[in-house]
Amino acid sequence: MKSLTRQWRWAGRAAQRPGPAASNGADASRHLLDGSRPIHFVGIGGIGMSGLARICHERGLRVSGCDAKLGSSQRALQQSGIAVCVGHHAAHITPDIGLVVYSQAVDQQEPELLRSRELGLPTICRGELLAQLAATKRLVAIAGAHGKTTTSGMAAQLLVQAEWDPTFVVGGYALSLGTNARSGRGRFMVAETDESDGSFLFLHPSVAVVTNLDREHLNHYGNLENLVGAFRQFVKQIGPNGVFIRCEDDRLARDVLHHPHVLRYGLTPRADVTAESVNCYEWGSEFSATYLGQRLGTFRIQLMGRHNVQNALAIVSIGLVLDIPMAVVRDALWEFQGTSRRFQRVALPDDICFVDDYAHHPSEIQATLSADISTDRRRIVVFQPHRFSRVKLLEEEFSRSFNRADGLIVTDVYSAFEAPIPHVSGERLADLIRAQGLPWVRYVPRTQLRSFLRPFVQPHDTVFFLGAGDISELCHELANELRTTSGAAL
Repeated sequence: MKSLTRQWRWAGRAAQRPGPAASNGADASRHLLDGSRPIHFVGIGGIGMSGLARICHERGLRVSGCDAKLGSSQRALQQSGIAVCVGHHAAHITPDIGLVVYSQAVDQQEPELLRSRELGLPTICRGELLAQLAATKRLVAIAGAHGKTTTSGMAAQLLVQAEWDPTFVVGGYALSLGTNARSGRGRFMVAETDESDGSFLFLHPSVAVVTNLDREHLNHYGNLENLVGAFRQFVKQIGPNGVFIRCEDDRLARDVLHHPHVLRYGLTPRADVTAESVNCYEWGSEFSATYLGQRLGTFRIQLMGRHNVQNALAIVSIGLVLDIPMAVVRDALWEFQGTSRRFQRVALPDDICFVDDYAHHPSEIQATLSADISTDRRRIVVFQPHRFSRVKLLEEEFSRSFNRADGLIVTDVYSAFEAPIPHVSGERLADLIRAQGLPWVRYVPRTQLRSFLRPFVQPHDTVFFLGAGDISELCHELANELRTTSGAAL
């Protein structure tokens, strides 16, 4: 088989071109990553921030951080030797700090940022730091509305399996890799990008994957046209002789995103890399892959659902572009065990199964519920809407997303720092879903969820905890309670 690497003379890192306007200190930060002065992360516990902090720490930089609370992510950083303070306070910022990195979720009026400006310290956002860390690497960037975390985790697994010692940062804890980020000595970096605030435009990848486009993050972009424009710019920033890997199943991405060197993957026969004989089981999925009609063999993944077969085809495509043997690709896909909060199953006494999933968009909800192929279990969904702006924009789509549920519990909207919007609430969303004819739907306030679920969950139930807020905490708290009761009712 002719190698895509040789066919396209895939060369290496992109020439640097301007991204979005940098915040103060972006240029200065380049020489501050040499370890001469400490780096402080404001909002260090977020999955993206924690990954970058870990990479900096593993590179030998002096790292500290702060966050509103001490959760599992912050504790893991502490265990690795990073100083993490709880709460926000100006005293966390001292004149010797060389660079302050902030999460876009952090209020610009937090005392650490105000103090940094007062002292004249360089401050950059998470996306700018990611770009700085990627500047010396050949970047494989994963973008798109849905599927980024799983695809990024698979890509990291592939390069680890190939023994390329990659640097990677994934938007979730990769179970088979034991982390969400690692600093490697190899020349490649895998990064999950973030289009939510436009910060993916700081990146200039050598290989870029776009999984799909959707009406998402319009609170930032204003409309779909602006979102599409950002993705077009992202694709333009692929380096000389770089490769664009596009999901051919997604109509919008197919119609609007183009590049001289494009490799198309998907379940449609029109794709360059496609799948035949797709079978989904309770343990995962199996398929046969082809490239331009040439058989690549049979692949198995420990993930359920046709959407994860699509994600796996993206990895087959990366393997072709980077000239990695298909035997290595096959092993990597099988070894990958998924990421936290992506159909993360928790087996419990009395044959109860909890599923913790980050799905917070109608398309993600439908994909997650469709991946469950069991037919003899009661399927209960506990849904925490995320962001008032998203609920307002997509309430009609949300109302049609739960048809595979035997019962649905909708709780309060997780604001994610947004101000409430009049007439937008979990209770109203529950009413809209009920009006679509779902047999059983109920609104339950977040403060009452635990007491409501205790007598409600029964043996042999599958309970999905869906949302991008703190619903995951409730899932695992209830799971621990169930384990300690040794089979008694919740």
